Amino acid sequence: MRRIGTQDGLFNGGDPATNTKGTVVTDDWLNAVQEELAGVVEGLGGTLDPLDNGQLFDWLLASFAMKSGSVTQLFRAATAVGSSDVVPLAQVQSLIAGVNNNPYGFYKRESGSQAFTKTGASTISVKAGVVAIVGSTKVSAAVDTAIVMPALTAGTDYAIYACTDGTVRADASFTAPTGYTTETSRLIGGFHYGLVAPGTTVAGGSFATTDNGMIWTQADVDLIAGINAWSIWDLRWRASSNDSLLRAQKGFTFVNGLWVANYLCSTDHIANGLSKAGTNIASGTVLPKKPLAFGGDGTVTYPNMNWWTANEIVRAYGAKLMRESLFVDAAFGVTENQSIDSTAATYPTTQRNAGYTSKYGLEQASGHHYTWGEDTGQFYDTTTWSWKAVNGGRGQVDTQGTYGLARVLLGGHRAHGVNSGSRSSYWSDSPWDSYWPMGVRAACDHLNLV
Repeated sequence: MRRIGTQDGLFNGGDPATNTKGTVVTDDWLNAVQEELAGVVEGLGGTLDPLDNGQLFDWLLASFAMKSGSVTQLFRAATAVGSSDVVPLAQVQSLIAGVNNNPYGFYKRESGSQAFTKTGASTISVKAGVVAIVGSTKVSAAVDTAIVMPALTAGTDYAIYACTDGTVRADASFTAPTGYTTETSRLIGGFHYGLVAPGTTVAGGSFATTDNGMIWTQADVDLIAGINAWSIWDLRWRASSNDSLLRAQKGFTFVNGLWVANYLCSTDHIANGLSKAGTNIASGTVLPKKPLAFGGDGTVTYPNMNWWTANEIVRAYGAKLMRESLFVDAAFGVTENQSIDSTAATYPTTQRNAGYTSKYGLEQASGHHYTWGEDTGQFYDTTTWSWKAVNGGRGQVDTQGTYGLARVLLGGHRAHGVNSGSRSSYWSDSPWDSYWPMGVRAACDHLNLV
């Protein structure tokens, strides 16, 4: 590429007042610029169209879409192989189809928020300015555009796809929407359809309107009724996890810079992920499976639900346990100072029980099941320090007295009565303790790609 042949390489507009001449643009310079720009489109396999002023942009996007993971080389697409460094267009399209989770080839104007907006309990739109490359097809939204919706089921996660026919649509499949393939669609985001039914009112949903916690308004309920507005994500605004993107996002909600599980973890997190409606609840009596990353085989279970067990479960998927400061935020909105029931030692399933839903749509957020947290406490007294074999044979712990070390348990459990709530915390159990009310609610850091 060449610059204009002036002393400083820049154009000069001239100034009649000082008799300063402007830069003369020659035909050979303009021809060079034209060939440089046209060569990009043609070199990537395109045919110049004098009626399309967006071709350069389209083909540059297509070239970026060909990046995948550690692959940094851009493929040059052509309709026929002419040299060893040229890849046929059909082959490039096939490569793109296999990279549905790649953020390259997906662009939006607002990097600081999701690409989609909830417009109703069962409707959602794609924001103006969103562009997705599907194969060699550019799918774009010039204005906010309604997403084609399927029939929606409570407690289900939905993927959002851009399709080669120009539509953007949602589907419960995280492979391809009904009637499309991985070659004619591209996953670009998703959302969770929660357990608060469309049309739920503050009174009908038993949301708090008095007391010391959140005072709910209808607008607050509308945010989580049907489509959970806090759960909406896209390829550039999502949970950061070493787990599969599709598993990591399911059943999670964005809470002020952190993604938090809507549901308590089940025993079979290998199949269900860390957050799913309608599953059992892992506990000290309903024992969870060992993750594959920590020696599991899909069948073997832990012998307990102590802190180390809970921590291994979430860390296996790139998630973490919450600190108390994060939990009190995520659980805000529950009806404070109450617990669900003291008559049974185990609550059966992850479900909605009115009065225990948080502002962000977390279910059973308090008064059901303790969740282990990251915070640590120590007991200080005059007792002698000593080593204790309490962590499953992986070294020992040096503490004072019989216990000497605590990990926080959050939210209260079903038999705690008025002690449960969004700020409820229990500091009397050690990390090696395991009882029926101990469970897991995962959290994950936020990833915002600009």
